[in-house]
Amino acid sequence: MTEGKVEKMDGSLETFDKAKIEQSCVKAGAPPEVAREIAEEVSKRAYDGMTTREIRAIVLEELEKRNPEWADNWKFYDRIVKNRITFEKGKFVVVEKGSLYLGREVRDIGEKGLSDVEEVKAIVRELKEDLEHGVPRRTIHNRTYVLFMAVLRSKKLDREEKLKSIEAINEFRKELGWKPFEPKKPL
Repeated sequence: MTEGKVEKMDGSLETFDKAKIEQSCVKAGAPPEVAREIAEEVSKRAYDGMTTREIRAIVLEELEKRNPEWADNWKFYDRIVKNRITFEKGKFVVVEKGSLYLGREVRDIGEKGLSDVEEVKAIVRELKEDLEHGVPRRTIHNRTYVLFMAVLRSKKLDREEKLKSIEAINEFRKELGWKPFEPKKPL
């Protein structure tokens, strides 16, 4: 589909944009040429009125086929930046504040974006726990990068909060013997 509308989760319509899919795939770790292939595959399967939920499912399917880590990075980014739980195989489970939610769609579970350094530190603590529970080091490495990029792109964090957040991420990376991340441009 080169032209046509996509139905967003809030019910509004937006013009189909293959470039958005490419950008999202690159952010998940896919090389630009693979991101273009995935965007092209989505474009072939897209139709006027398709939902963003359906598009997300195709993108995740394509990422998973090519590299499961990229799909995992996508889901992690959705959760930490967009406060969105991405479903897998039609279902998701979120346990938040003692309540259990079941459903069949992607759901926004809160306000988008990283809010403060304490939130970033909490995610770093969660990554430590994941590592202790057997999540591979490579996955943790990828997730620290996704978190770092999310901090850099955050519009809610001021310069000071971003610097503190990067410091928290880099302290964890140093504990694991990894090089710290450095912003390429001044904040």
